Amino acid sequence: MKRLLALCLVGVLVAILTACSNATTTASKSAGPVKMLYIKRGEGTNDPYVVKHFEKVGYTVIDMADNVFKPENLNGYGVVYVSPTVNASRINDQLKGSKVPIVFAKPQVASISALTGLLDYNELSAAKTVQIKDSKHPLAAGFKDQVTVYKNDGKIGYAIPGKEAVTIVTAPGDDKKAVVFGYEKGAKNMNNEPVASRQVFFYLSAGEEMNQTDDGYKLLDAAVQWAAQNGQK
Repeated sequence: MKRLLALCLVGVLVAILTACSNATTTASKSAGPVKMLYIKRGEGTNDPYVVKHFEKVGYTVIDMADNVFKPENLNGYGVVYVSPTVNASRINDQLKGSKVPIVFAKPQVASISALTGLLDYNELSAAKTVQIKDSKHPLAAGFKDQVTVYKNDGKIGYAIPGKEAVTIVTAPGDDKKAVVFGYEKGAKNMNNEPVASRQVFFYLSAGEEMNQTDDGYKLLDAAVQWAAQNGQK
């Protein structure tokens, strides 16, 4: 009788543990990877290379051409990446006020969205290193001092952010030229308007996607991850 009772208790315990395990697995599956909307120009660019990278690190990526994008397309996504290949005039101010966090790799679109001034952006030419200004911030990806982000000299985008943005990475020797900066959800942009979600500017210029080093991609991953958390971490 005692042996039968012991076997019953073991069976109940196994059933409980199995149920807990299944519940955890189900919850994990239901959460799933973050769904990314990748806005780009049409064909004939290096965008597939970057899309493949994002998929490799775990994002579910849906790419969309800038000429068909509409604000309602943002529904259901966890983060948006604006490729440097987009035609800024096609995006216009459609991303302004987005409740979905965004990483802007197109300075003009960042300007239209009031992350920087109308003429407060440009590109560094023949550059391949950047300077970490705040190594403790998640956007720094754990790096300190200077980081080599390109294999060969190339173009690095920069902008001058508003006073409520956090500037994490700058051009070497010029802290005013921010190459990675972000606005926390609720922070005020250049128009003194609170942003509805985290917004990040990232330096990657069109044509430099395959020139970027592993460290450069670690910075990009950190930018997307921080944006996607949207103030939760």
